Amino acid sequence: MEGQPLPIELPDITAICPDPAVEHVFSSIHQRWEQLVKTSSPYSKGELFSLPFPYVVPGGVYQQLFYWDSYFIILGLNISRLHELARNIVNNFFYELKTFGIIPNSSELAHLSRSQPPLLTSMIEEVWRGDKEWLRSAYEWAKIEYKEVWMDETTHYHPQIGLNKYYDRLESMLRVKGEAYLHFDEMYIPPAFWHERVEAESGWDYTGRFHRQCGYFIPVDLNALLYKYETDLAAFARLLALNGEAEQWEQAAKRRKDLMNQYLWNESFGMYFDFHFLNGRQHCYYSLAAFYPLWARAASKQQAAKVVRHLPLFLQPGGLAASNVQTGFQWDFPNGWAPLHWIVIKGLQNYGYDLEAQEIARRWIRLCTKVYLETGNMYEKYNVVDMSIRTIGRYPSQKGFGWTNAVYQKIAVDLLGCTVC
Repeated sequence: MEGQPLPIELPDITAICPDPAVEHVFSSIHQRWEQLVKTSSPYSKGELFSLPFPYVVPGGVYQQLFYWDSYFIILGLNISRLHELARNIVNNFFYELKTFGIIPNSSELAHLSRSQPPLLTSMIEEVWRGDKEWLRSAYEWAKIEYKEVWMDETTHYHPQIGLNKYYDRLESMLRVKGEAYLHFDEMYIPPAFWHERVEAESGWDYTGRFHRQCGYFIPVDLNALLYKYETDLAAFARLLALNGEAEQWEQAAKRRKDLMNQYLWNESFGMYFDFHFLNGRQHCYYSLAAFYPLWARAASKQQAAKVVRHLPLFLQPGGLAASNVQTGFQWDFPNGWAPLHWIVIKGLQNYGYDLEAQEIARRWIRLCTKVYLETGNMYEKYNVVDMSIRTIGRYPSQKGFGWTNAVYQKIAVDLLGCTVC
């Protein structure tokens, strides 16, 4: 099942870019947003639950609302001046929190047992647009997600370490199929199956980073995301004149940064690594997850400089590979992904590495433009080594594609001189 297509009135915009090919692709992306907008039936139907507001789907086989995809999609919607649509995506997430107590992986019923990387406050930051009454409500919803999902000691928070992990509430989930309900808590759940589902919550499904034991890791990217979540909540509280709460969020962020330095930073390697809490050691696996602390501004200038020295491990003709290890998993070499490119580029800009950010931006846009001119499509992921869509993983690269479209627009405007009028 999928949501129903929803005709929308696209704003009349003109993109002017130094490169005519980029301008052509940019304009085509703007026109294609209409194809990815969906609306729900008034009642849950089939495999999807109903949502009150329109939303944007990634494309291809993915015809539902996804959590972490939506942050990157919103970056593009704002450039296309689809501001109301962007905010309504976030309003749908508030509805999910109210209804289910979690922002699920997607709006598919089978995904209600897990979430995805926590980017809610980053989305709020993009869509609040000076509306303090809306921000006040959004702030309260974000606090609920933070406290009741990510800081739950029975699932996502490791109280002995003080940092967070991914989880899947598979044991409490009901599988719905027609009239039949199956209680998983009465079944034996193989550990490998559970870890696989936990890895799906990470968004990196799948990668060699977690050694097929994602549920036993304290991930770098998750804790960087939660550091930004805390600093965002502090900023929102200041805007709302809740200074006491702002100080508490700032203290929480400082505690997290200190613990990230203790468990996730490796001074000898000059790199951030995930921490396996059962083994009590880091998994020294080089991936773009190490750049999340730069995106979140959790790294010191010295740490950022050391991480940036590792860029050559990932840099390829078409941009950045997700890792430097070829495992056969799709979130590893030689695959490149739009969201990781934006995280790295923004992280580099945060610490003044503008030349490096520009070079990565040029390579990624060159790849996406080349493939679009050859195929007429944007894709979920790319092979950054041979500049193609011959990617590695369980399934072919999907057409569409929400976050690729949006990151293309964002990079073109912010780094490559495109203007929108």
